[in-house]
Amino acid sequence: MAKANHWIEYADDWRHAPMAYWVHVQQDGDPWSKAQHYLPPAPTPVAGKGYPILCVDVGGVTLHFSSAEQLRECIRVLEMVPLPTTRRLSALRGEALGPNSHWLSRLPASIKSPKARVRLVKVLKQCPGSEDSARL
Repeated sequence: MAKANHWIEYADDWRHAPMAYWVHVQQDGDPWSKAQHYLPPAPTPVAGKGYPILCVDVGGVTLHFSSAEQLRECIRVLEMVPLPTTRRLSALRGEALGPNSHWLSRLPASIKSPKARVRLVKVLKQCPGSEDSARL
């Protein structure tokens, strides 16, 4: 893996980040895309800019996170040995979306090997929001 780089971009909707659906579970009975209440809570926008999106480029692969909770969940899952299956992770969400749409299944194979994951987790832990109380 090459040198990592991270930056913040801003978006009109936090829901477009690949992990948003899998981490922020709707709590009000509405469909996920229309819900107003999530657990953990949805991120808040920055006035005049939009929702902060943490972009992390590692060796030509760019990961996008719209909340610190998404970043921490990514770290938690990538640290698991063995790496869990997307079927198992999808089942934990309790919705109809299949394992092929899970964020982990969308990652390139090149960053899923045990050695690459160790390096990736090290990079992710240096990003803003990776600590328990930190925000993006």
